[in-house]
Amino acid sequence: MLLVAQLTDIHLFGDRDAALWGIKTEDSFQAVLAEVTNLNPQPDLLILTGDLTQDGDEAAYMRLRDALRPLNIDTYCLAGNHDDLDLMPSILQGDRIFAANSSTNPNSRIQRGNWQFLFLNSVLIGEVDGLLSAQSLAWLEEQLQRYVEMPTLIAFHHPALPVGCDWMDSIALRNQQEFWQICDRFPQIQVAINGHAHQAFDLLHKTVHNQIRYYVTPSTCIQFKPNTPKFQIDSRSPGFRLLSLFPNGNVETTVHRLAESRFQPDLTVKGY
Repeated sequence: MLLVAQLTDIHLFGDRDAALWGIKTEDSFQAVLAEVTNLNPQPDLLILTGDLTQDGDEAAYMRLRDALRPLNIDTYCLAGNHDDLDLMPSILQGDRIFAANSSTNPNSRIQRGNWQFLFLNSVLIGEVDGLLSAQSLAWLEEQLQRYVEMPTLIAFHHPALPVGCDWMDSIALRNQQEFWQICDRFPQIQVAINGHAHQAFDLLHKTVHNQIRYYVTPSTCIQFKPNTPKFQIDSRSPGFRLLSLFPNGNVETTVHRLAESRFQPDLTVKGY
């Protein structure tokens, strides 16, 4: 069994003391990371699904790297719409830390045990919503054709399904249908994970010929209120997701959150 921790939407600033809605993103990330460190057993992999920084600042990536190093866990860092696809891979490399996306190599593949992990780039430079390029979709199909017997997890930043928030669904993945049409043809795909929505979402997504477990994970900082037509901050605590991946393709998952008394947002702040 493989144990995978998904952390997402960390939003570190160049300024260590900067905050989103009253929450210092550095402090909330460090608190979540401490929870991961205390897990027994420790995860085999960490997957960070984007928006690692808020401002794409070099100092933010360096602090992220320095925080991850002591864990000594293979960590794969994906890009979100707030990230810099050129700067990120220049810093997040080495000491078991890997940039899964870059401007020159947008997608990457790893294998652990009998599981395949496919990390896609959904970032559109200068845009909040996302897109899987024609090249990325072709690459995805190629990997799936090559490893047809291998249980597969697919990860990228922007949600590939509506999560029930009209405003968030309008800035999700643009070409969701194209993605799921490919997934429909490959029954080895067991799970897809995204970030961006700052909330927990869990669905067994059924396509014509397939069914895939689909998860979105809470942010390590602020949370967005579920099932709202307009943007709202939620008072729920930062968190992360654990996924247990079994050799037969079965998946079990739990969402872990910090104590509710920690890192309460300032709900009087307006706008996003």
